[in-house]
Amino acid sequence: MSVIRNTIKTLHPAYFAMVMSTGIISIAANLLGFKSIAHGLFYINIVAYAIILSLQILRIRMFWGNLYNDLSNPKLSLVFFTIVAGTNVLGSQFVTVVNYPEIAKIFWYFGIFLWTIVSLSTFNLLFIKCDQRIEMVMHGGWLTATVGTQSVAVLGALLAPKFESVGSFVMFSSFVWWMIGSFLYMILITLIIYRLVFFKISPDALVPPYWINMGALAITTLAGSILCINIPKIQGPYADFLGFTKGFTLFFWSFGTWWIPFLVIIGVWKYVFHKTQFKYTPLYWGMVFPLGMYTACTFRLSQAIQIPFIANISKYFIYAAFVAWTFIFITMIRSMIKAATAKEAVPAVKKEEKVVQSQMTGVAKC
Repeated sequence: MSVIRNTIKTLHPAYFAMVMSTGIISIAANLLGFKSIAHGLFYINIVAYAIILSLQILRIRMFWGNLYNDLSNPKLSLVFFTIVAGTNVLGSQFVTVVNYPEIAKIFWYFGIFLWTIVSLSTFNLLFIKCDQRIEMVMHGGWLTATVGTQSVAVLGALLAPKFESVGSFVMFSSFVWWMIGSFLYMILITLIIYRLVFFKISPDALVPPYWINMGALAITTLAGSILCINIPKIQGPYADFLGFTKGFTLFFWSFGTWWIPFLVIIGVWKYVFHKTQFKYTPLYWGMVFPLGMYTACTFRLSQAIQIPFIANISKYFIYAAFVAWTFIFITMIRSMIKAATAKEAVPAVKKEEKVVQSQMTGVAKC
């Protein structure tokens, strides 16, 4: 019980990035014809989401002080947007992988609720309480604010044709979230590049969070692509937005592609040049997610702008996503087993030490 209680108390908000990563790789696999893998990851994701969400709810009830401290911590606060993204990505699986739009609508409503709560709480706390210098708190993980916002736009755009009387309003709402997410990216990436260029960063701080630089652009591309694909299905005034949306979607995809070689070089600099030892943390799911998202968004972009040869990138990139997910999943399980074993061993060692100490005391008395 103490192990479970401690797990709840110290639960990292980035664990929802596992749901994000598993979900988007499932969606990408389904788009590329890997149906068995897509369905397998879908069922894994349902279990993972149920467990992590339950732990988070228990943490609210049992350790509200710890949760509030994380929300108030500028290094962690915006990472809570992974809760929003995980919810909407799982909802997107219900639409694209198993075709249950009615269930997906429930996830979309819940995702909107979570987005409202998380965005109002985290940004207000940052505005009011943050008094630290930019180089002390700023990192790529802040862009999960963009990812969470765009996830609402993605699921909304997927579901818009499924709504009969209010489909036009759902499409409008999706455009609004797409714009908000795009604005957040522009603001935050400017600060992040300023941080990367003008302040020294240790190798330990690099790689996992900064892959969101590309992942946030990839989900923005996915949202724009789905909007373009579904505009003809909705009709109405949105036809006037089609050219604008295609242009900006291609712009975001191009910028995201530009990030990839830089992130690879940073990884080589960290693990090869500086010989930093790999140690699992939930933040590494933030490195898996962009690989799956880039695969899915590139395939959807090829459909949206009707340039088929772009889809060939996805056919190769999906394997990198499979390898990354498998590696991080295995290291996560191993880390959990190791941590549980260590926690069970500590009380046993202490008990043995007490027995030895009491025996020595008895000998001394004799």
